[in-house]
Amino acid sequence: MKNYYDYIVVGGGVAGFKSAETIRRYDQQGSILLVNNEDRIPYKRTKISKTLAVEAPLNAFVLAAKGWYHAQGIELVADEVLSFSIKAKSLSLKQGGRHQFNKLILCTGSAAIIPVLKGQAKKDIMLLRTAADHDRIKNTIKANDKVIVSGGGVEGIELAEQALKMGASVTLVHNNFHLLNKHFDKHFAGLIHQLLADNGIQVIFNESIRSLSNTGNGKKLVQIGDLIHTVAEHILVSNGSQPRTELGRRAGLEVNKGILVDAYMQTSSPDIYAAGDVAEHAEGVVTGLWHAAEAQGVVAGSNAAGEKIAYHQRPYRLKLDIFDQYFFSLNMPASIMGYEVVHWRRNQAEYSCYFKDNKLQGMLMANDKDKAKLCEQAVHEHWSMAKTKKQLG
Repeated sequence: MKNYYDYIVVGGGVAGFKSAETIRRYDQQGSILLVNNEDRIPYKRTKISKTLAVEAPLNAFVLAAKGWYHAQGIELVADEVLSFSIKAKSLSLKQGGRHQFNKLILCTGSAAIIPVLKGQAKKDIMLLRTAADHDRIKNTIKANDKVIVSGGGVEGIELAEQALKMGASVTLVHNNFHLLNKHFDKHFAGLIHQLLADNGIQVIFNESIRSLSNTGNGKKLVQIGDLIHTVAEHILVSNGSQPRTELGRRAGLEVNKGILVDAYMQTSSPDIYAAGDVAEHAEGVVTGLWHAAEAQGVVAGSNAAGEKIAYHQRPYRLKLDIFDQYFFSLNMPASIMGYEVVHWRRNQAEYSCYFKDNKLQGMLMANDKDKAKLCEQAVHEHWSMAKTKKQLG
């Protein structure tokens, strides 16, 4: 490793990968170090919750083959960043010593929110944040085990589906009255709930896991809410995530929920950028979606290399693809006040569209996967009601 790099990118998720890739597009000569704190090369993280029950190797989901980094002149190192100095423009690695930089891009992502639990077995919960977590879960769950999943978001539901396909008995616990409550209305959430129930997954609503105790026979005694007590072999927790801001905070960057950035992904220090789940934008927005992180990485890499490209916040779709059914959400409003909501069914497909002043603002869709890209286009271009019905109805 060198003592000095023109660019150091911290984080091997899609934001870090796109940052490094984009730097090289604009600067063919500058030295680039990409620090990835995992035991394998960067991969598409959203795949790991979908592949527990299949035999596909994780290298099927790499963002680029190992040889690509060498060909691009990007030095990829598996190491942990301990700290960095704004004033000295230097960074310390756990194994690789200290290195100077000209530009630094922080793509440290997010960490799982761990629930506060009582009981001595709370240390045995399993989280899914990395490929190593994927391997651990895949090698731990056996047929006929009982699995409890905490969290009714996309990842929690995907974990429940995968555990069931591995032969386990599955209960999903969600702390709201309906699943995916931030992204789907009660009707579409009801369709998802019915799909889970039809496949044998029990869902407990408006409750949370309170305590975990060992029974002495390899099982955990689980208390859910005040009244429900059950036993299970495994507890999978997917209760959301929060930006990993520790490095930036300790170094003295301005931090709120995430590391504060401007429209150019620049932090409070001019030569330091942040992108992806760790970045906080105007009005306190932390995106937390894969495609948003991808776009932010491109912007951060461009500007670190000397361009002046602004990141334009736009809604990104959320999808759920389970048990051969597909659900899509894009920019569903928090309240329907002021919107005209149009709902229709066509064969197995179902839509709810949110219009304001005859312009499409958001959409929910089920089981019309082939039109997902067209749905995104419709919302981003604010199609009229007539055009939306003609193209999608």
